Amino acid sequence: MLLYDILNLLLKESTIIANSVNINYSTLEFLSRFKIHFIIVLSAKSSIKELKILHKLAISGTVTSYRLSQELGIPSATSWRLLKKLCKEGYVRKEDKGFSITPKGLFILYKTYKDEKVRKTVVKRLKEFWEYDGEIEDIYAILDDISKLIDNNKIEIKTLCFNLPVSLIGFLLPLSHELSERSKRVLAYYITKTFPTVNITPYCKGVISFDEKGIPYAIAVNCKMEGLKMNHYCEVIQKLFTKNKLE
Repeated sequence: MLLYDILNLLLKESTIIANSVNINYSTLEFLSRFKIHFIIVLSAKSSIKELKILHKLAISGTVTSYRLSQELGIPSATSWRLLKKLCKEGYVRKEDKGFSITPKGLFILYKTYKDEKVRKTVVKRLKEFWEYDGEIEDIYAILDDISKLIDNNKIEIKTLCFNLPVSLIGFLLPLSHELSERSKRVLAYYITKTFPTVNITPYCKGVISFDEKGIPYAIAVNCKMEGLKMNHYCEVIQKLFTKNKLE
């Protein structure tokens, strides 16, 4: 529920109570606003604790609820409740010997923290999770681009699955024109590893399609000369498919 909706709900509640028990409406309006303030403060404190938990999991790996409560100085019941909440939201997963952070949890940590040490830890962990063989700067780039798309309401974080990077392709491919070249490199890497490719040359392979004009191009290509590219047009592809068509 949005804050605006909560405010309206509480003000309606105040009006009903004021009419039924003959209490001054301005007094109840003040109390309603105090309740809103209390909700915001309570939510903020909870969010800070959740981020501390995610940070600890990112650094330490699998950790028990009890150990988290001891190291973060929070009650055991609070630690357990927040961990279960984070599991439900997909930021944490339950393991045999405790809890661990998920790739989605790592992304939230990256998006929220501006501290370079925290971000470096997150990027390193995600690179390992995703088994990405490229440069670590590419991971920084795609995380920054995803953050911008979320902030600009182009995509919603609740719809994204970070466990497998290939699952991000469906959401990011239509918005590839808004991605940096490094981010496109990450997409091209997973597209060429996941989908059937065509050997364009002995040193170049790509996932081939045709544009609206019927011209062949590579949705993604891994080329010794060009590197990893998205939406790649070249004469070799056109000649290859023209030749095959004639034959």
